[in-house]
Amino acid sequence: MSKTPPLSAQAIAASLSLADAQAARRQAVSRVIAEIRRIETAQGATLPALEAIKQALLKLAAQRELFPPASFPRERDAQGYDAIYRLSEDPDHRFALYLSTARPGKKVPPHNHTTWAVIVAVQGNEENFFYERSDDGSQPGRGTLRLTGEAVVSPGTGVILMPEDIHHIQVTGTEDTLHLHMYGLALDHLHSRVTYNLDAGTYKVFPANPNIRDAR
Repeated sequence: MSKTPPLSAQAIAASLSLADAQAARRQAVSRVIAEIRRIETAQGATLPALEAIKQALLKLAAQRELFPPASFPRERDAQGYDAIYRLSEDPDHRFALYLSTARPGKKVPPHNHTTWAVIVAVQGNEENFFYERSDDGSQPGRGTLRLTGEAVVSPGTGVILMPEDIHHIQVTGTEDTLHLHMYGLALDHLHSRVTYNLDAGTYKVFPANPNIRDAR
């Protein structure tokens, strides 16, 4: 019977390093989620509350050693969806935190979230374009938008979004992105999100990314 070759000292060190990062990440995530719960309980889902939540997440994202790329491979499923890793989610599906991965060139058309959201970067750049409805909403399936602003999410920066806010994103530069996405309700429980077709002036239901995985 053949024997499994022993792991090299380098492989053992790398494994221990990843295990240490995993344990430290779980502790750090637990602390920041507790802080975010306190903020929302005290202030509600308001712009000042989301700004405070963003500041808490920026501190977490700055600890890049907690998010080694080897723990979050950029893997696409058969439908072309980049992997999103669930870092934390309450039993009632509230306060859901994810690490989203993407390659340069990724684009997501304009969409809303139907819950509050805060996005900050661990690494990589993502351009955000913000919109508001320019029609009166009287025709189901029809929706036109006007651009209201832009921002780049890169390390040290982030964006906040109220439930009705609309944005589209595109990943720029040459570096893969690792971005923290914090939602008031888990992605796979947001059944009423919509995405807009700017050229056609239409909208439709925007299903959740099916490539959601639990972080190791």
